[in-house]
Amino acid sequence: MQIYQISLILAIALAVTELLTLTFIFLGMSVAMFCVATLQYVTGDFNWGREVVVFIAASVTVTLIFRKLFKKQTDQTTLKSDDINQY
Repeated sequence: MQIYQISLILAIALAVTELLTLTFIFLGMSVAMFCVATLQYVTGDFNWGREVVVFIAASVTVTLIFRKLFKKQTDQTTLKSDDINQY
């Protein structure tokens, strides 16, 4: 079994974990692991430092993008009238 296949299995496991938790955190990590697997497939080698940096950068970027795209409209509630507790 080649290293990119192991990365693909980890990406699928993270995607399944996301389906079970529905927090959009594991979805970003899953997409990042697919990026790492693609990089490993294209280059044909394994470089521990490069994969860790790519995984962290892609995971943070994709998680922030998904949080912005899938944010609920009710997350940004503003008061439309004065609060009765204000004197």
